Amino acid sequence: MGVDKNGVNRCLGASVATLLAVFGVLLILQLSATLLGPPRNVCTKQVCLGKFLEGPPAFNNEAMANYLRANYFTPPASTEYHLSGITGLDENLQAVLQFIKEYFKSKRGGVFLDLGAGDGEYKSITLPLERALGWSGLLVEPHPRLYQKLLKKARKAQATRVCVSPYSYPAKMKLAHPKIKKGLSEEEEVAALGKTKVQVLWQMDKKETKNYELMEAQCVPLENIVYASGLTSLDLLVLDMAGNDLDLLLNTKLDELPETEMIVIRSNGEDISDDIAGYFLERNMVMKRVFGTKTTDAIYVLIKFDARRDM
Repeated sequence: MGVDKNGVNRCLGASVATLLAVFGVLLILQLSATLLGPPRNVCTKQVCLGKFLEGPPAFNNEAMANYLRANYFTPPASTEYHLSGITGLDENLQAVLQFIKEYFKSKRGGVFLDLGAGDGEYKSITLPLERALGWSGLLVEPHPRLYQKLLKKARKAQATRVCVSPYSYPAKMKLAHPKIKKGLSEEEEVAALGKTKVQVLWQMDKKETKNYELMEAQCVPLENIVYASGLTSLDLLVLDMAGNDLDLLLNTKLDELPETEMIVIRSNGEDISDDIAGYFLERNMVMKRVFGTKTTDAIYVLIKFDARRDM
């Protein structure tokens, strides 16, 4: 029996054409995902974070930025402020705020990045800049209760509820803070919640465990958080993360952040005086002022090095 060669060739041709069509569709989808990021209805928690956790993402990974903006960011409020009047601005914080205003010559429209923003009002040095001089930027606060309080303040800056990862990749991590006792005032509660730390960065005594509350948070490298926010310039970086500041910055790619004019660091019970000078000097930042009399409760102000001014 003869073989219909023409028929076989047609079948093979059709099969090859089908495979090429499927390959073409897959290629188009891959290119679309790379250039535009996964569609919002596809970019679920399981799909996106599972992909990102495979390895350190590039700081400008658009798919990750889209996911963060859609799921972890809140835009600036368009309503009136809803403040409690509990500022907590002691003498040192008032002096820091005055120094910032004088240094920037009461600049209007400045940009800040506030890490550990708390409730957005208590002991905040970015709120007065925002209200009086129209500054804006990004407020980072991973604690869910503090974040909800923050949103109610109607700050005129973006806010995000992710925490800063101590690694070069995103990770789900445990946060810990002292348990909140009943009957605390609003100020006492916010102060207690503000002591939240990333558990991996400190050793908790087993006897103390029962006095702490643990929670899980999505942590993301700082450079990815900033990229997702869209900030392209930065006047002021505030570090107020319960003593974890330098540990978290060790894995931050500072060269991928917008160039920063000033950094304010609160020690929060840690003596970080010896670490600050060397770490930031290598990054072209110099110590300008120290506010406070105790190293464990000091506020450090660093500015970008300028040879004409600082030599």
